[in-house]
Order: sequence, then structure tokens, then C-alpha cells
Amino acid sequence: MFSLRLCLMFSLIGYALGIQQPLHAQTETPAIGVPSKQLETVLAGFLPTDRSLRVEDGLPLDGVVPPVEEPFAANLDEPPSLEQPLDLKSLMKPRIDSSAEWEPKVNGVGISSYDLSIKIPVYPIFGPPPPFINLGYSFTQIDAPEALDLPHSLNEFSFGMSWMRRINEKWMSRYTLNGAFASDMNNTSSTAWQIRGGMFAMYQPNETWNFAFGALATGQNDVPVLPVLGAIWQPRPSLKVDLMLPSPRISLLLSATEQRQHWAYVGGGFSGGTWAYRRANGVGERLNYREWRFVLGWESTPPKKPGTFRPSGTRVNVEIGYVFGRKFEFDNNAPDVKIDNTLLLRSGIRF
Repeated sequence: MFSLRLCLMFSLIGYALGIQQPLHAQTETPAIGVPSKQLETVLAGFLPTDRSLRVEDGLPLDGVVPPVEEPFAANLDEPPSLEQPLDLKSLMKPRIDSSAEWEPKVNGVGISSYDLSIKIPVYPIFGPPPPFINLGYSFTQIDAPEALDLPHSLNEFSFGMSWMRRINEKWMSRYTLNGAFASDMNNTSSTAWQIRGGMFAMYQPNETWNFAFGALATGQNDVPVLPVLGAIWQPRPSLKVDLMLPSPRISLLLSATEQRQHWAYVGGGFSGGTWAYRRANGVGERLNYREWRFVLGWESTPPKKPGTFRPSGTRVNVEIGYVFGRKFEFDNNAPDVKIDNTLLLRSGIRF
């Protein structure tokens, strides 16, 4: 486990000073043949966590709004041509994502997480884009006082499939179905298992706007089903306004060369997680963690080349942010635990 964490932490930059504020607990009431413009709409999900989005376990549409370069989006730049064969090598290349994030201690409570996922394409019998098999692993570490009786190490394994199909020149659909096992590995009861999935439609009325509609099964008891609604506005290639929940973002292109594009962005969002664990007294429990965040980030991506399914190369991003509204919730009528605001460092690499 240490080697995995060390490998994923390579991209974290710097060290942030924790904000020391009081901790308190309280009880609360509970497709080929398409227009010339790329289709850059892919759904964003909501619960249970931003972590799940990054792993793309099918819950939210992975990681907020993956642009068209993502493996499950087709190359929509050029109409089909007999002179342009299908780029099968690019089409069938798996994608690997890893990320790490760290929230420093606030009076004794600190949280860090490390994620690794792989998306494996299935042969596109019905044409591109192909169905994808999604595999993911996430490790979360909570450093907290024993009096709070919180788990120290939490694991999530996920497996699922996703598929996107073009309906006509303006509409596309996406389907996802995923299962996850989230636990401290001491409580392996049925509460550790979650089934997630969704059906979504994406509508592109013109070259500037994209919209998404649908419904999402979260696998959570508190909010089992969520509607999905959002839009992306891109008035010019260097500016994109992403209004998709749970992580809206405004991105601005800083510089571009033949090899790399560099983007700056500002955004917000909702994050958290749900796991089964066993309390110190041996009783099985289910933990829900929720937080809101505001981030500033930088991302370096390879440019997309005409005639390829997605750009070859590595994408790297780094974020610094502020997290607030942080809360631990429990299933068995235990008092909710609120912790105060702190900083966030997050980085990731995708290839």
C-alpha cells in the first residue's frame, strides 16, 4: 500500500499550511457522419464522490466533463471518408488515470486520497466509439482523534461498463452500469456494495452550445436517484464555460504549441465518499463524507490531431483549493461530525 501511495503522490507539488480551527460534533436532522464541430459534452455526475468521477466507475459521467479527447468520445472533427481508415490503434488504446489529493489537518483531522483507474476499450463491433470496461481503485486515509471513532484506511474497488452512441447529427446517448465495493476491509457486509448507473442524452444545437439531460442512480441511501442537467458554452477555442454539476469550471487557454496546450481554470464542486467500516466496539457502520470546494488549477494537454480518435500523450493537472461545508454522517443514528474549512492540494496524470 505504501508503494502505491508513494507512486501516486509523485505529482503533488508543495506543502500547504493547515488552517487550525475548532472541531465540533452535533446532531442534525437528518457515430460517424457528424458535424464538423467536436462534440464536447459528456455528463458530469453528482454523488457519491468526486473520487468516483475520476475513476469513472459509471456513476457520474466521469470526472466532471471529459472533453472529446476522452476515450469514450468519438472523433467528430471530420466526416467519414473512404480515404480515411479507422484509427483502430488509437481507438483500442487503454487509458490510465492516477491522482492524489491532500487536505491538511484541522485540529487533528486530515484527509488524503490516492486513485488509480484504467479504461479498456472493447472491439467496436457497432462502430466508434467502442464500449469501455472501467476498472478503478481508490485509497482514502483519515487521520483523526480516536474519540471520533472514524476509520483510518478506506478502500474502494470499482468495475463497470460505459457506452456512448450517436442518435443523429445533434443527439448522442450514453449508458453506464457499475458496481463498487467500498470498505475498511473489516466490514465486508452488504452495506459495502453499491450499484450505480445512468442513462443520459447530449444535445448539440450549434457549434457553441452543448446540453446534457438524464438520470443517475447513485447507490446511496440518502439520495438514490438524481436528475442530471447541464451545459457547456464555448464561444471560441480558447474559452470554455462548463456549467455541469458537480464541478462547474471556466477554462482559459494560456498558450499552445504543436506539442502542448496549457490551460488555467477556476471552478468549484462537491466531493466526498461512502464506505462501510467497523467501529472500535465491533459494530458495523456506514460512513458518508461530504464537502464543497473552490479550486484554481492548471492543466497541460496534448493537442488533438485530425484523423485520430484521441490525442496521444500525457495530460497533467495541478489544483490548489479551499474546502468547506465538511461533514461526516453515519447510518446508525450517531451524531454527525462537522469539521472546519481547510486547504486542498490535488494533482493528476493521465496517459
